[in-house]
Amino acid sequence: MSTGNVPPPFDDTAPEEARTLVRAFLSQDEERAWRGLLEAHAALVTALDARLLAQHNMPLGSVEALIQIAHAEDGSISVSDLAERIRLSPSRTSRLAMELERQGLVERQRDSTDSRSTRVAVTTAGRERLLGAAADYFSTIRAHLFESLSERDVKQLARILGRMAL
Repeated sequence: MSTGNVPPPFDDTAPEEARTLVRAFLSQDEERAWRGLLEAHAALVTALDARLLAQHNMPLGSVEALIQIAHAEDGSISVSDLAERIRLSPSRTSRLAMELERQGLVERQRDSTDSRSTRVAVTTAGRERLLGAAADYFSTIRAHLFESLSERDVKQLARILGRMAL
């Protein structure tokens, strides 16, 4: 039996071999939690990307990169550090930084302490574009992640996810 929007566990639909394999590693509740986490993440990412594209002509990846760059401690961040923060490969992040630079949203420069490394800093135009998208970004997060939860649920979720931090 399914609860909420969480898909049913493999027990309900899968062949016996698949059910046996899953149950060797995950209980039914663990599987429901795992699948629910995947579903929630996918739905949120899809909603964020669609809204940011529709309202600001910016994909989610660009907005998340601008957030990280704009909040960098020294006003700029290395492409490799940015890649870790936005969970993309360094080569994909480098291409994203070049695209953001073409749009005038960031400036790229060689790292003064390591000539092999490139740093990116947000421009005034990038900061303005980010500020314009911020309300839609955060309101979409609130609508898809928090509005159906009580304040207590949100605190529990934060506590649980904090314990799980990898």
